[in-house]
Amino acid sequence: MRIALCAALAALVGCGQAAPDSGGSGSLANTRVPVGTAAVVQDTMQDELVVTGRLGPKPGGSALLAAPAAGVVDSVLAQVGSRVRRGDELIVLDVPELAAESRQREAAAAQAQREADRQARLLSDGVTSTRQAEEAAANAAQAASAAQAARELLARTRVRTPLSGRVQTVRVQRGERVDVGAPLAEVIDMDTLDLHVAVPANRVARLRAGMPVTVVQEGDSTSHPARISAVAPGVDSLTNAGEVVIRVPNRDGRLLAGAGATARVLVGVDPQALVVPDSSLVLAGDSSAVFVIGPDSIVHQRVVTAGVRQGGRVAVQGQLSPGDRVVTTGAFGLQDGMRVSPR
Repeated sequence: MRIALCAALAALVGCGQAAPDSGGSGSLANTRVPVGTAAVVQDTMQDELVVTGRLGPKPGGSALLAAPAAGVVDSVLAQVGSRVRRGDELIVLDVPELAAESRQREAAAAQAQREADRQARLLSDGVTSTRQAEEAAANAAQAASAAQAARELLARTRVRTPLSGRVQTVRVQRGERVDVGAPLAEVIDMDTLDLHVAVPANRVARLRAGMPVTVVQEGDSTSHPARISAVAPGVDSLTNAGEVVIRVPNRDGRLLAGAGATARVLVGVDPQALVVPDSSLVLAGDSSAVFVIGPDSIVHQRVVTAGVRQGGRVAVQGQLSPGDRVVTTGAFGLQDGMRVSPR
């Protein structure tokens, strides 16, 4: 009897000790995890796209001058960095063959014109036929056209720049022999440059031609106002990015063709965004989430969609309200329903 009573008392005691562990939520609620907190605020967030690329001449803004014929460089009239205007002579070639041919064509044209004039006088005197006069006039016109072509070809040996700008390269020296088509010099229009950037596919759709941009060249802190000139209609299948061309005025010449640069584009503004510290975001499977602290210091996980990030803060969408307290530090290992001790 006494043994049975002891056994019953032991069973009751065992049941009383097991009771707190039987409820999983009860054990979480009794756990106090020290955490850092911050309030959800409503604020204006700017959606700013930051991309990098390389500066270069705009279409038609550069010219690589080539030798029109084989010859010898007679003179070089410009050096690297020289400012030139459209039509300025840069390289003069000595091509004796073209000079001789031009003289021959000029002489032939003069002779043909004299014959045409003579036939015209004879026709007026009734000495020759109309057919002979017309043939002489046609021969004179053909010879004059050939002489003009020879003059133009000879004039091309005085190589001129087709645009205003600065000399990027000079590839020949005086006395050097060059073949037809050999590159002689390159000129770049520096007044306006294009910045080519690759923009992720999920962002390029929000860009439009004419949008304002701020450009900063590598190694410099000066901001240059610019605008989007063109947006490619498709994206690269390998990089999943689309090309965007930003046109940058460069009147002061501080930007350099070929240099890298960073562009900032203000895509949009949300004046009533819900904002939390980006340190409050945790992974919840394939989504993002925050832990909201209730009045009883118990945390509740809320799945959110993260948006614009700026200055250590992030705009989110989800079941949040301004003034809610969220966990910013100590969230590692935190579970829904735990009791926390905010610091």
